[in-house]
Amino acid sequence: MIDRRIVTAGLIGLGAAPAFAAGKRGVIEGAPTWSESAMVLYFDPELKNGLSLRISRYPDADATWVWLHLLVDGELYAFTDSRAPCSAQHITAEQPDVTYPSPGLKISISRLGISQEMKAMSFSAQVKAHRGTSGTDGPGDSPVTVEGVFHPGPLRAGSPNGRFERTGRVEATVTAGGKTVRLSGVGKAHEQTQTAPRFTAPFTYAMLWSANAGLIGLLSPARGYGDLDADGQDTPIETFKIETWAPTRRFVAILKDGRRIEGSAETLQRYEVPIYGRKWYGRVVRADVGGHPMVGMINDWKPEQQPYGLA
Repeated sequence: MIDRRIVTAGLIGLGAAPAFAAGKRGVIEGAPTWSESAMVLYFDPELKNGLSLRISRYPDADATWVWLHLLVDGELYAFTDSRAPCSAQHITAEQPDVTYPSPGLKISISRLGISQEMKAMSFSAQVKAHRGTSGTDGPGDSPVTVEGVFHPGPLRAGSPNGRFERTGRVEATVTAGGKTVRLSGVGKAHEQTQTAPRFTAPFTYAMLWSANAGLIGLLSPARGYGDLDADGQDTPIETFKIETWAPTRRFVAILKDGRRIEGSAETLQRYEVPIYGRKWYGRVVRADVGGHPMVGMINDWKPEQQPYGLA
């Protein structure tokens, strides 16, 4: 059951009038600016129901980006917006009990406790979404609602400074297309703060999991990291390689201890998000990772510049 006391406590303060940043609104591509993001992700093992919610705040640019994607009985619903304002307050990992709001939108994510010792992450949404892959900012015609809590597990190894990545348990209720579904099971969540500009270098990012295993892998010309949690071991990934997108694509992870893990991922749903006049590609996948069945997402940004291949 969703603990509504946690949800309510996490959303305290949303009614307060925020102080908005002065100056020109909007994120400038390639320009350094303080940013902070929170995300929660869940799909059931059959990939029929699930959610992906991400809020990115740019306080000094007076901009908030919101991405919400839902699967309800196999139907995809999408809502994205990069035009919301942002309060001037910076959210840091050391602040307890914070909320990532979306001014003007009924969407929020709240963290209880500091990032290093997070106790729970509550989230809610009430918007009109597009039915299907979308790729267009702004409201659609389909009312959707989300309310849930993420109960965290341990922090994952191998993440860069400023990023807090966890596998845990999601309990949520989602309504879309006139149907209401209860989500309950293993999911992912993360927070990240940085000053370096986002969405500059190309990347492919894999987030895969099951009840007893998980993989995070990143391919980019500029950087790379990852982590494999399987068979009772949590091991950093030193090299992650993946093929260009295809309905089924293969990948290889070289672990810090020298092991080579091979895998493949089949795309069951895909969607697009507009960023700086380009498209970010999100793909919901069913994967095999060294014999471990998993579900999750593999996302691509600027794929035409990526060093794809397994060699």
